[in-house]
Amino acid sequence: MEGMRARLPGVSPAAVGGTLAARLLATAMSFAAGVVSARGLGVQGRGVLAVMVAAPTVLSIVAVLGMDNANARFAGISHTAFRQIVRWSLVFSLVCGSALAALWLLVGRWCPVVLLAVPLRLAVLSAALCPVTLLTTLLGTAEIGRGRVTTYNLATAVPSACYLAGVVGLLATDSLTVGTCFLSVLVGQSVGAVVLLAASTARVHPDGESVPVRRFGGFAVKAYLPNVLHYGMLRLDVPVIQLLAGAGAVALYAVSLPVAESLSLLPTAVALVLFPRVTSGAVDARAATRIAGSVFAATALLALVAAVGVPALIPAIYGRPYAGAAWVVWAMLPGLVLFAAGRSLQAYLAATDLLRPVITATGVGAALNLALLGVLTPRYGAAGAAGADSAGYLVFALLVGLGVRRSTRAGRRGERGVADPAIRGMAQLGAQRWFVPVRRAWAATDSRSILLLVLALPAATAAGLIAAGSGPAVVGAGLGVAVLVCLLVPDVGLYALALVIPLSQSQAGASLVTPKRLVALLAVCLLSRAVSGRGLARPRLAGVLMTAGTVGCLVAASAVMGGSDAGGTRHWQYLLLVSGPLLLVPLLATPGVVLDRVLLVFCCGCAALAVMEIVQAGAVFARNADQAPSDVAVLAITQPGTANHNAVGALLVMATAVLLARTRTARAGLSRLACWGGVLALTVGVAYSLSRAAYLAGVVVFAIHAFRRPLRGLPAVVFGAACLAPLVPAAIAARFASVLGGDTLDADSAVRLDLWSSALRMFDAHPVFGVGYLNFAGLLPLYYRATGDYNAMFLQFPLLEFAHNTYLTVLSQTGLLGAAGVGLLIALGVRRAWSALRSREPAERTAGEAAALALAGAGVCSAFGEVLLVPPLLAGLLLIVLAAGRAPERGAAVAAAPTAEPVPVPLLVGR
Repeated sequence: MEGMRARLPGVSPAAVGGTLAARLLATAMSFAAGVVSARGLGVQGRGVLAVMVAAPTVLSIVAVLGMDNANARFAGISHTAFRQIVRWSLVFSLVCGSALAALWLLVGRWCPVVLLAVPLRLAVLSAALCPVTLLTTLLGTAEIGRGRVTTYNLATAVPSACYLAGVVGLLATDSLTVGTCFLSVLVGQSVGAVVLLAASTARVHPDGESVPVRRFGGFAVKAYLPNVLHYGMLRLDVPVIQLLAGAGAVALYAVSLPVAESLSLLPTAVALVLFPRVTSGAVDARAATRIAGSVFAATALLALVAAVGVPALIPAIYGRPYAGAAWVVWAMLPGLVLFAAGRSLQAYLAATDLLRPVITATGVGAALNLALLGVLTPRYGAAGAAGADSAGYLVFALLVGLGVRRSTRAGRRGERGVADPAIRGMAQLGAQRWFVPVRRAWAATDSRSILLLVLALPAATAAGLIAAGSGPAVVGAGLGVAVLVCLLVPDVGLYALALVIPLSQSQAGASLVTPKRLVALLAVCLLSRAVSGRGLARPRLAGVLMTAGTVGCLVAASAVMGGSDAGGTRHWQYLLLVSGPLLLVPLLATPGVVLDRVLLVFCCGCAALAVMEIVQAGAVFARNADQAPSDVAVLAITQPGTANHNAVGALLVMATAVLLARTRTARAGLSRLACWGGVLALTVGVAYSLSRAAYLAGVVVFAIHAFRRPLRGLPAVVFGAACLAPLVPAAIAARFASVLGGDTLDADSAVRLDLWSSALRMFDAHPVFGVGYLNFAGLLPLYYRATGDYNAMFLQFPLLEFAHNTYLTVLSQTGLLGAAGVGLLIALGVRRAWSALRSREPAERTAGEAAALALAGAGVCSAFGEVLLVPPLLAGLLLIVLAAGRAPERGAAVAAAPTAEPVPVPLLVGR
């Protein structure tokens, strides 16, 4: 007992044990009732029952508006305040609970999907439970607030007992149905509410002051968001899984919930006992931190036992159809253990009114959870939803720790670093007396040990999944580890983005790097900046408004022109996905040393891609040496699994532009030799890409680069090109010769010209909004006129989604509105590059030249294809353009320079 008191300072182990025993009893009864209902109703019926029980819970979470935490916070002030809170709870439950339930039924009558596949008759029963659940929650938290945790535990065990007795009786009388099972739940909740109302008549504290409405409401609003996460994340998944994966996945998730909730029994019991002890001043920050560590260790041990036992226990208890629930439990365990570590600390913060770190962590964790639910649940079902929960809990626990530590440091700086006495007094008042003990407690904790613990659980889960030998599981585990590394290590996400861009255009990575995964990587990079405390980049307001307005107008126009059918919806959603880099990359990349290194990694990846292109195309040339060179070139670019040669060529041209700009400022020796070696590899890669648009773009890029250099090196370049010309493969020479033209156009060029004229006809018919994004192919037969020497019968119109010209594609599919917006964005990029070119700082001029060359190359390629409608290429171009700006560290270096000599100060031109 003394050891327990040492591990739980300020808290009675007997109170924790009694709370845990009552919780275990209620969980055991719910578990037994769940087993009976699952076996009697089957998978489908058990899924419908789970939705009926979860819907009122979710509605009560939405309707509670933080009153549960406010009840616990203020009920212990006096008996007068407690009676006031009981009256408020009664009125609020009856009014808001009934209104929200009625609104759910009304909307479900108009839109049946809102009822989550529950018949209307059963939905009415489910709605009747909402005010009862809300009242039980509010009265129970009020009892906790005045220290009667045991009364609350006994009262909340009553619904589980009634539910178990009801389902056993129904099974004995052979009348077990979904409706009768839910009636047992409703009766049990009603009895629990009556018991709590009877308990509220007891007097614990003397009469005293009441609670000001403004103070009560302010605390409730601040505590509302954490309340939604803590009480709703697991239950909120049930209706989402029903919509995305069906009732079968809901059944697997529902039988996994008792295991997951059993792990939260200990953290919840400790938090329930801890909360009133903190409000009374018996527990300080150091004690709360020690309690949190003890809870974490105990929960991790319980999780290990659960992970070993569930593969055998679940099929034995529920039956073989539920064997897949073991994967669901395994996916939940890491997040639940980490959440247990922060639960006690969160209770301490709530009891001391320090809710800002909790609110921040809750918002980020809930957003990540919802995003992963939408991505993982359709593919992996209940296991994917459990993994999303685990990720949300992990991020919540991590950000709570980081936020508390940052808040305490801010409080210390506010006390010591302010010179003015009035401001110092305000800082001391804002810091409050709780900052110092919290800071000391966190300072006593080894941050490296915490990080190792955070990384160990996901790594162990990933190792278990890999050992299981499941292909999708291996991919998911690998992606999870990669996301975790990008999240926790600063700037790793940007370097990963620099490698992912060329990987997306390789034969191996074309299917791996999808637009959705690219946008997910960008979101992880944003989250990583928030975790590291650096915040988001701050682009100019005009650019932000212009970008957001352009994307919004394009998506709205595409949605209107595309119609409300599934195809039209898919088109504007894909447009929003393509625009993801345009919206997110400016929030990540800021000019400076880090972005320069990121671009260097990008160029190295592109050089590797060029080598792969050379090897693959060279192998095709060698195998088909007996055929005509022009036919060999066409064969090389139409090989199965080959990436889009126009996109590959454009990407290599942009990387060549970056290295060309750096050749002048690179230090003599190995660095300059490496730059020119990269330029050579990328140039040869452009040649082997067999993209005629890339050939023209490369010529333009080299011409602009040469125009900005002295002419004394031009003869050497011409002589070297003349010597290398005989070594060019015949297929590449034939492909380049087709750029220069001949007596007649080839079929490919003739079709392209007819597509251009068709796009102009579409623009003439729809000049303002265009025909809508990706609607080009559907309307092409109405506007196409074959003018070349080819057979138009062999054209596959459904595959011709674009006009093979970005400018005409924008004009025909988005109209003048979209063309104006895109034109303004291009003008912003050109202005940024030109401003950097005029700078006096060599590094800024280099970045400006790289941006100008890349824009020129991408502009030429866009005249013969839609390379910038490929999200990875758009992200790469944005990185190059965003690097052309005034870096903060360069300005700091200039400011720190000695003043004995004149120092050139860079012009403060646009970023």
